[in-house]
Amino acid sequence: MKKFAWLVALLSVALVGCSGPHVSVDPEWKEAPARFTVLTTAPFTSNADDITDDFGDQDVFRQWFVSYLDTALAISSPVSHSVKLIDDGALEMELMDLGGVKVKIPVPVAAKLDGVDGLVLVVHPVLFRRYEMSCPSGGCLNNKELILQVAYSVVSLEAGRILAYGVANSSDSFSFAMTRGNWEKVVQRLSWKLVAKTPLEN
Repeated sequence: MKKFAWLVALLSVALVGCSGPHVSVDPEWKEAPARFTVLTTAPFTSNADDITDDFGDQDVFRQWFVSYLDTALAISSPVSHSVKLIDDGALEMELMDLGGVKVKIPVPVAAKLDGVDGLVLVVHPVLFRRYEMSCPSGGCLNNKELILQVAYSVVSLEAGRILAYGVANSSDSFSFAMTRGNWEKVVQRLSWKLVAKTPLEN
């Protein structure tokens, strides 16, 4: 629970407190690589019952997330890629300026990455949560939301250089119970933001 609270605090400050841009891209980065690797840590969720209902257990959920993020990025980016699940021990959180606000951005520790080279897109933390808007008596439709929030960076491991970084969120609304379709929509919408304004963009 403490770790989850820390994730909420980190992303809330970045997403709500930052009135400026949510991404920073090195202006000298002009060309897309031939391929890149996505490094993501395991997703967290505010409600374990949602995972049980739609995926069965956490292991299936983690496997689904990695697989669907791969599928989503194949639509949002024309560049060949692979997705790898990593432990957060292979990352450091670096304080960076984003629109005048200091935010913590994940940066890979190259010595702790096995079999990874070239350009990497790092996604951490990955937080799914649900939000319910209050409704007048009598109820309302689409008053619930599934929200996905992340911090991310794009790094050249060879050059040891951060090419882009930011924070992003996506959401999808529903009226009653969530379905796997809601999870898919927020991941697909997030994938567009992960490559936006970079040479990785479709």
